[in-house]
Amino acid sequence: MLRVAIIDADLIGRKRHRFPNLACMKLSGYWKGKGVDIVLKTDFTGLSEFDQVFISKVFTDTSVPEDVLSLPNVQHGGTGFFYDKAVPLPDEVEHHRPDYHLYDPWVERQLSAGGKARDFIYYTDYSIGFLTRGCFRKCSFCVNQNYERVSAHSPLAEFFDPERPKICLLDDNFLGYPNWKGLLTGLQQTQRPFQFKQGLDERLLTDEKCAALFSSRYDSDFIFAFDDAADAALIEQKLQLARKHTNAV
Repeated sequence: MLRVAIIDADLIGRKRHRFPNLACMKLSGYWKGKGVDIVLKTDFTGLSEFDQVFISKVFTDTSVPEDVLSLPNVQHGGTGFFYDKAVPLPDEVEHHRPDYHLYDPWVERQLSAGGKARDFIYYTDYSIGFLTRGCFRKCSFCVNQNYERVSAHSPLAEFFDPERPKICLLDDNFLGYPNWKGLLTGLQQTQRPFQFKQGLDERLLTDEKCAALFSSRYDSDFIFAFDDAADAALIEQKLQLARKHTNAV
C-alpha cells in the first residue's frame, strides 16, 4: 500500500494553531478514497519513508527547511509559499469532501497534554468550505487580487458533514455573489449555526441582505471588512442600516 504524508507546515511552525488547513484535509480525503495510507506528519523528519509527501501552508512567515522542499517525493503549495501565485489544487482534489478526521490524533494529543477543547472546535465541530470564491475589490494587500468577480465554487453538499454541529465558510466576498440569497437559504435549511470566517463586505449591505442575514442562525460574532479608510462614511451608513435589523453589530 502506498504511504502518503501530509504536512500542515503552520501546525509545526506556529505557536498557536487554531484552524485546520483545508487543502490538507482535501488531499487526505482524496487519497484515502484511493485506499492510500495517510499520515499527518507533525515534523519534517523521516520523509524519505513515504511514497509521496504534500506540504501546505497559509502564512508566508511560517518557515519550512529548504532541504525538505528539494526532496524528490515532496510537493508543496498554498498561499504561504506562493501568495497570489499559488497553483490551485487539481479539480478532483479541490472538490473532494474534506477528511475531517485528519487532525484527530493531533487534537487528542493536545487535549491529553492539557489543552482546552474550546481551542480546537474548528477541528472537531465544523464543516468547512467555500461556497463562492473571488472578489472584485483588488485590494493591494489581499491574496485575492487576481479575481474579477465573485463566482460559485462548491455546492454546500460537497463539504457539509451532517455529523458536525456547525458550518464555517471561508468565502472571500460572499455578499458580492449575485445568487447570495439562494446560497444563504441553503445554509439556513441545514438548521446548523454558521459563520463567515473571512468577514463580509459591509459596503454591499442592503435592507434585503440585512433581513436575510440577521434572521439566520448565525454562529459567533458578525465580522465585517473595513479595508479602505476612504470608505469610512459609507461604512458608517451601512452600520446604521444593519442596526435597523440587529443589535449584534
